[in-house]
Amino acid sequence: MTKNTKEDTVLSKLEYIGLNLAKIPAFLKQTKKIDYRPSKNIEENKYRVYRYIPISKIRILLTPCNRLNTIIEKYKQAKSIADYLDSKQEENIINYATFLKMLKQVNLSEIEDLESKQKELKKQVPFLVKFNSNYLWQIYYSDIEDTYFMLVPTEDLDYAAFFYLLKKQIELKKSKKEEFIYVPISHEEYSGEYLKSSQILDLEKYICFFAKDWPITYEVYDKEGNMSLQIVGKAHVYENIQSEYKIKFQDKEEVEKFYKLLKALFILNTEMPHYYKFKLKVNYLGGLDFIYGKKKITYDSLMELLVKEYENMKNQINTELENSKRLQINLEKLKKEGLKKEQEYFIKEKQIATYLECKKTFFGKVKYFFKSKKIQKELDKNVQEDIKQNVEELPKEETKEIEFIQKEYYTIEDIIKICKDLDEVLQNVKNFKLDIEAQERKIKAISKKIENATLYIEEIDKHEKNIFEFWKFANKDEQNLLQEGTKEDQIQDNKLEKVFDYNEDFKEIGNLIDKKQRNNLNNKETDAIFIATTELLKVLNDCDNKDLLEESLKELKKQAEEERILFNTENFDLFGNVVGDNTKIQVLSGKKHRENMKDKLKILDVTKNLNLEEYQDKMLDILNIIYEAIDKSSSPISVPIYYVGDKDLEENAMQVFCINPEEMLKENINEKELNLYKLDIKENMPIVYFTNSIYYDNNNKTLPLGMDIKSKCLIKLSDYETILKEKDEFRVTNIKDELKVNTIKINVYEYDLRKKEEND
Repeated sequence: MTKNTKEDTVLSKLEYIGLNLAKIPAFLKQTKKIDYRPSKNIEENKYRVYRYIPISKIRILLTPCNRLNTIIEKYKQAKSIADYLDSKQEENIINYATFLKMLKQVNLSEIEDLESKQKELKKQVPFLVKFNSNYLWQIYYSDIEDTYFMLVPTEDLDYAAFFYLLKKQIELKKSKKEEFIYVPISHEEYSGEYLKSSQILDLEKYICFFAKDWPITYEVYDKEGNMSLQIVGKAHVYENIQSEYKIKFQDKEEVEKFYKLLKALFILNTEMPHYYKFKLKVNYLGGLDFIYGKKKITYDSLMELLVKEYENMKNQINTELENSKRLQINLEKLKKEGLKKEQEYFIKEKQIATYLECKKTFFGKVKYFFKSKKIQKELDKNVQEDIKQNVEELPKEETKEIEFIQKEYYTIEDIIKICKDLDEVLQNVKNFKLDIEAQERKIKAISKKIENATLYIEEIDKHEKNIFEFWKFANKDEQNLLQEGTKEDQIQDNKLEKVFDYNEDFKEIGNLIDKKQRNNLNNKETDAIFIATTELLKVLNDCDNKDLLEESLKELKKQAEEERILFNTENFDLFGNVVGDNTKIQVLSGKKHRENMKDKLKILDVTKNLNLEEYQDKMLDILNIIYEAIDKSSSPISVPIYYVGDKDLEENAMQVFCINPEEMLKENINEKELNLYKLDIKENMPIVYFTNSIYYDNNNKTLPLGMDIKSKCLIKLSDYETILKEKDEFRVTNIKDELKVNTIKINVYEYDLRKKEEND
C-alpha cells in the first residue's frame, strides 16, 4: 500500500508537470553541450543583472553539485536534461534515478507558489529589484551561442524552480504561446551600455558617502530587451532612521547627468566640507533628492548654483580683504603704541636700576642725589631716538592680490580655487585678530608695569628734597614694587558633555540606567511604572473620565476572565505574582534568567467584583506612585528621546517616548503622514526608563541588566515647558511586500525642555 502511494505521488507530480516519461518531448532530447566560458574575475553568486527571458530560449542542464560550488565545477560536470530522462541507456540509469529522487522530494505547493510569484513579477519589477528565493534561478547566458541555460544542482534540496521551468516549457510546446520569467542572470557582469563597471563603483561610492550605506546597482531588462539602470539601498534620512530607496534610469544621458552631479557634490563636500554639506532625502516616489540649503539640486541647476556660489565667494573675499586692511592698520597702530610703552617702561626700569645700583655705596648715593635729573634726561634722549628708529623699521605686511575670473559658467575647479582663496583671506583676518588681541594684552601688561614703576620713582622723588631725608630713605630695605602687571583671568576648562550615540552607547547606558533604577525604585514603584507601559497609560492620564474608566474596567475583566479559566476561583489567586516555578529558564537578549514577566491583571488584582470606584482609586494610587518614582529617578546622561504618531504632544500628561525613533516609527508604519517629536533630555532630569526590571519581577535576582525589551521611557510633560527650536521633514519608504511600496511623510519637531518652576 505504501509503495502504491509513493508511485501515485510521483505520477501525480508528473501529471501536474505534463511530462510523460514513456514519451519524452523532442525538444528535451537535445544533448549537445552549450559552449560557455565562465570568467574568473566575476564574483560567484552575485546577481547584478535581471531579465525577462522567454521560456522557450532556456536550455536545462543538470549537474551533480550544489549551488555553492563554483561555476567552473558546475559547468564542467553538467549534462543535458535528456541524459536524466533516459532510462534505456545503461550509462544514464544513475541520472534517471536522480531525476526521480528530485521529483519525489519537490512539493507541488512550492511549484504553485513559484508560479504565483512569477505571475506577479510579470506585471512589474520588485521595488528592490531582487525577490525572495531569487537564488533558486541558476540561469546563465552564453554569449558564444547567444543562448540561456539553467544549471540545476542535483545535490540541493529545493527543485521548485527547475520543475516550474520544465512545466512551463512543456505547456509552451502545446500552446505555442510564449511566456517570460523574471530572473537574475548568474555570473553576469554589467554591460557597460550606460556606465562602465568602474563608473558604477564610483557612483555607488558617492551615494554611500551621502546615504551612509553602500547601495547595489542592477541592470534590468524588460520583455523587449530595453535596459534600465536601477540603484537600490538604504539611506540614513534622520539620525539613526533608515529608509529604502530606488533610483531608476532609462536612458544613457539621464545616467551620465546623475553620475556627474553626484561626482561634483562628492568632490565639493569632501574637498570643502566647511563650505558645502549636501543633505540627502527620500522623495515621494522613493527615489533620492540632494538638497543644498533648502533647494533640491539637479544636474541642470548645478551650473546656476556654481555661478551663484562663485559670486558669493568673490563678494565675501572682497569684504574680508577690506576687513583685513582695516585690521592691519589697527595692528600697526597697536605695535607702535606697544613699542612706545616698552621704551617708556625701559626708561623707568633703567632709572630704578641706576638708583638701586647707586644706593649700594656712600658715594653712589651722593652721586645719584646730585645727578639723577641729568641721568634721567640722557636716558630720555637715547630712548626717544631708539623709538623713532624702531617705529620706522616696523615691517609692513603686504596683502596678497587675488585674481578673479569672469565666465558664463564655472567649473568645480574654479569653485575649489576660490574657496581656498577665501580660506587664505579668512586665515589672514584671523591672524590679524589674534595679533591684535596679543598686542592689547601686551600693552595692558606693560601699562601696569609702568604704573608700578612710576609709583616707585615718585616715592624716590619725594625724598630728594634734602640729602638727609634721601639718605634715610635709601638705607631702607629694597621693596618689590616692580610687579608683573595683572594676571590674565584663568580660563577654566569647560566640562565636555558626552554626546549620546544610539548604536554605540545604548547597551552600556541601558545597563547603567537599569542598575540605577533597581537601587532607587522599589517593587511597588516598578509595578506602577509597568502599568504605564500598557494601554492603561491613557486611563492614568484621565482618571476623572468615568466613561473611559468604565470601558477600561470592562476590558480588563474580560481579559481576566479569559486568563483565569485555569483557576477555580474568582477572588483568590493561590500563586499571587508567582506564575512559574524558579526552575524555568528564559532567555533575554541571549542571557538566561529565571524571572517572570509582570502581569497588569495581577498588579491591579482585577476580579469580577471590582467596581468602578475601587478601580478609580487603584489607578489614582498608581498615578501618585509613578509621580514619586519619576521624582526619584533621573537620566544619568543627556539623551534625545522621540515620540512618533499622527497627533500632537499631550503636554499636560505623562507620555511615553523612545530612545530609538525607528522602533516607534515601525509601530506606526501604516500611516500616510506622521509627526516625530524630539526632546533633548539633559543629565539629571527626572525620567523613568523602561528597563528590564520594569517588565520583569526579579525575585530570584537573575534578571540581566539592560533595556532589552523596549528602548522606551516615561516623562511627565506637564512639569515642563517645550520650546520649539527646529522643524524639518523627511520621507521613508514603506515596503508592504516586494511589489507594493509607498512613502510616508515625517514632520520633525525638535524641542528644548525647561522646568516650569525655572521660569517662575
